[in-house]
Amino acid sequence: MPYVSAPAPRRVEEKAVRLDYGQFCLCGNPSPDADYMSLLEQAINGPGVAADDHGVIVISPHQNNVEMPFRLEVWDDRPLDDHEDWEEVFEASFLVVDEGLRYFSPTDAVANFEVPSGRYAARISGRGFVNRGWPGSITPGDRWRIQLWPSAGDIPARRLKEWHHPAT
Repeated sequence: MPYVSAPAPRRVEEKAVRLDYGQFCLCGNPSPDADYMSLLEQAINGPGVAADDHGVIVISPHQNNVEMPFRLEVWDDRPLDDHEDWEEVFEASFLVVDEGLRYFSPTDAVANFEVPSGRYAARISGRGFVNRGWPGSITPGDRWRIQLWPSAGDIPARRLKEWHHPAT
């Protein structure tokens, strides 16, 4: 019987990044026309995520994490759904130009990732949350994973799963 391997990402990159002010942005198309404040307002007043052709902003349950594990996966096709393994899940789409994606969060937290230019759908998943707002530590243990795959059209930014603080 032939061995069939499970689908796997084409590219994986992992880094520790800084999260501050409870938000981060993935920017694939830097431009002076980008309006990140408008995106931030949309994310805060909406589903916790907002996107346009320049990038996507995500609101995190945690206020901060100075050593947040961050995994970026680039896939050839939409990856299998694993929502049950994550506490927060979002989808969106955006454009990547100049072969790069930039992660940033307020207070000059920046990390660069190599991503081929093109339009991508994104599944943004987070877990390990302990509290909404101040997590009680500057290294609370949450982590995020971004899965990208080619997209022919726009995918509206939306929340698929929301973390709720366990009742005590």
